[in-house]
Amino acid sequence: MAVMQQYQAAVAGVPLSIQFIVGALALGIVYSVIAGDRPVAGFPVVTVKREGWQRWLPQRFAFLTHGKEILQKGLREHSRPFQVNTGSGYKIILPSKYADEVKSRPELNFNEAFRHDLFPDYPGMEGNREGLKDDSFMQEVVRIKLTQSLGLVTDDLVDECNDAMHTILGESTEWKETEIKENVLDLVARLSARVFLGAELCRNKRWLEISKDYTVDSFVAARLLRMCPDLLRPIVYWFIPTCTRLRKEVADARTLINPEVERRIQRAQEAKAKGEKVPKASDAIAWMVEVAGEKRETDYVAGQLALTSAAIHTTSETTLKCIVRLGKNPELQDLLRAEMLEVLSAEGWSKQSLYKLKLLDSFLKEVQRTNAMSMTSMNRMVKKSITLSDGTKIPAGARMMVSDEKVMDAETWTNPEEFDVRRYLKLREQPGEENRHQFVTTHSSHMAFGHGQHACPGRFFASNEMKIALCFLLIKYEIRFIPGETRPTEMLFETNTVSLSVPMQIRRRAAEIDLMNPQK
Repeated sequence: MAVMQQYQAAVAGVPLSIQFIVGALALGIVYSVIAGDRPVAGFPVVTVKREGWQRWLPQRFAFLTHGKEILQKGLREHSRPFQVNTGSGYKIILPSKYADEVKSRPELNFNEAFRHDLFPDYPGMEGNREGLKDDSFMQEVVRIKLTQSLGLVTDDLVDECNDAMHTILGESTEWKETEIKENVLDLVARLSARVFLGAELCRNKRWLEISKDYTVDSFVAARLLRMCPDLLRPIVYWFIPTCTRLRKEVADARTLINPEVERRIQRAQEAKAKGEKVPKASDAIAWMVEVAGEKRETDYVAGQLALTSAAIHTTSETTLKCIVRLGKNPELQDLLRAEMLEVLSAEGWSKQSLYKLKLLDSFLKEVQRTNAMSMTSMNRMVKKSITLSDGTKIPAGARMMVSDEKVMDAETWTNPEEFDVRRYLKLREQPGEENRHQFVTTHSSHMAFGHGQHACPGRFFASNEMKIALCFLLIKYEIRFIPGETRPTEMLFETNTVSLSVPMQIRRRAAEIDLMNPQK
């Protein structure tokens, strides 16, 4: 009775709606503790002690805010697989020494591993749903159609980059302050849209807004949903502003893209009816229509959102880290610029000339090594139990990922903490090693693009896109950190690092060549 009286006194004057929300949240937390995901038997659970108010939260919240610390602790304490409690349940962590033996195991499913993290069945998450729907459609569009068309889309990327740089960065020869993160996001959105949607839609203002915001909003929404107790997610989802924006973005994307898709399908059908060849187009709408054919049901708008989500965030973040490195080591700007001028003035723009930018390629890979976006890779769902070479058995139903700790391993790299712009160039110069250390090459010691069967299929396009963008940036501009001000800030989420703010200064320089006609 005394307890009840204390409760009544405590809630007196508190609106009933607030009482309901607090009660539902408490119920959800209790449910998640009692009926939530259970650890996989036989694997040690690694976590860290939390201070202050965080110690009262369920253990899975620890990985959201202390993921890097937990992963490093697990690798120090265990030479074999261990597990962590993440926002979407327990996951087994395999040290990178297991990467080669699991990289293409048919028992391990890539798409199913992400379904728990990305909530593809929620309205607004259609991009995630289409990307994870099956293991072949989007793979074929990107791995085959896009990669085979790299030579054809080079001129489109150059043309779009030329216009976008002028629009986004301007032509002032005086140093001006800018938020380079936003500039890079705008640039990558335009370059990607040129190839994914074609020339007619790529500069549509609303689509560019959607392509940038959808990627960030879907990431933030998934993070917020993972923080909610399982029982409350279907309810809380409808009250999260980010989720409301996602639904609006999908609706607007359909308004913009569906008419163009219908025109392409009709044009293809009319050509076939007349016995003529289907008109060719080097953009992802055409590739999707071709891959889908007449028998495959496809959500083309969701497919575009899937491409956008996969391409824009990762490409812009990597490009941004390259620019930050150029600010930290300004001497690299002249060094890289010299190679660009030599190759482009002799060969012009082509898939082959981009390949010959070998110092730039080494620079990209070294930036990726020393500024990894994630400390883990190769997320998989175990569909059928497997036994590793050391006898470790991973049961069906478990989810796993591989640690990418070797990128900073002293036994793998000479002076791993040092940034060496020529590191991978020197490796490629060794006999028989020419193709093993390119930016797009995956290896168990460097898995930023994944590894094995499900390595990022768009990495060849992303490589060319970034090389073109950096050529335009360095030949047309100079960049530096703002003198006397703080450097870029980053946020850690689980084992992922994301840039928050990157204020820099930029000014136009006198270009030695005309980038639209570099051989003249």
